[in-house]
Amino acid sequence: MTPQKFINDIHHHIDLLVEQYSLGKDGPTYLGHYLDMLNVDEHERDKVISLIRLAAGEAIHSLISGIEGKTPIGERYQQYQLISETGNDITGGLSERLRRKLEKELDTP
Repeated sequence: MTPQKFINDIHHHIDLLVEQYSLGKDGPTYLGHYLDMLNVDEHERDKVISLIRLAAGEAIHSLISGIEGKTPIGERYQQYQLISETGNDITGGLSERLRRKLEKELDTP
């Protein structure tokens, strides 16, 4: 696995999470259930789902940044090393790659 493949997989995971949340009470998440309880029209629901996507992306970006030692995980700054299943070190530049992918979404309505 390469660093870019890892980030593509992370980004895809964000998409899957948001898709599950958007299913509402028919999906597998508590957040989806509570989304249905808001009882808002489709336009407002789309806004809420966009905010959920943004929050999920920011949370995962923060975690990736923490793995790289750029932000604390808890109260501690520590750099971790990610090794792929083939033994490749994929650490380094991951938070920047994810940030660029997430920013592209913000630029498109």
